[in-house]
Parts: sequence; C-alpha cells; structure tokens
Amino acid sequence: MAGLRPLQALIPMALAIAGCEQAPRQVAGPFYLDTRPESHEVALYRCPRGPSEGCAIDELPVLNVIAAGGNERFIAIETYQGFYYFRRVDQERSGWGRNPEMVVGPVSEAAFLDAKRKLGLPDLNVRR
Repeated sequence: MAGLRPLQALIPMALAIAGCEQAPRQVAGPFYLDTRPESHEVALYRCPRGPSEGCAIDELPVLNVIAAGGNERFIAIETYQGFYYFRRVDQERSGWGRNPEMVVGPVSEAAFLDAKRKLGLPDLNVRR
C-alpha cells in the first residue's frame, strides 16, 4: 500500500492539468477566440451553431490574437501585427454568401482608436 502513495498524489495533479484547457471564449454572436490545435496560436473563429458544433476561420486573416471585442455592428481584434475590424453581416450565422466580411487591417493603434471613435467599434475586452 505504501507504494501507491506517490501514484495517488499524481492523480489530482493530472486532473488539474487536464482541466487547464480553456474553452473557446465568445466575442459576440457566432465569433469566438480559440487556440488552433496545430500551432497553439489564438485565432478568431466563426461558429454558427456554437463552438461544440464546429467552427471555421473562414479566411479571416487574424492569428496571434491578443484581445477582441464585439458589438451589434462590428468585431474588432488586436494582434501582434496590429488592429483589425470588420462590420458584422446578416449571413454570419448561415454562411457569407455574396456578402463576406470585409476585414480592415492591420492598422496602427492610432488609426484603430480613430476608427473606434468615428464608427463605434467595440472595446477589446475578450482575452483568451
């Protein structure tokens, strides 16, 4: 029995490590931040029916996300390359059809803050 004590001590540690994997974080609507399994980069995904039903990057050129935010009109993203934003469209839950997202960026922080003021871009309050 004494030989089992080290093994018993490892079980809670293994469970804690397994529980460290974070769930996708919702930005707004069907947009989530999640870690790409092949590269461990944080990316913006579109998950029309939720993250458990499948997600896609959909040609969004946004990797290495630091923070993101969304409101009823826009999604905004901060990356190590700069800032991006795009207007949300009606088709975001059913496919883009003929109205794809038009991503603006990368832009500088100054340009982003100016666009935020003029367009009402959301705060970047979601982090992975």
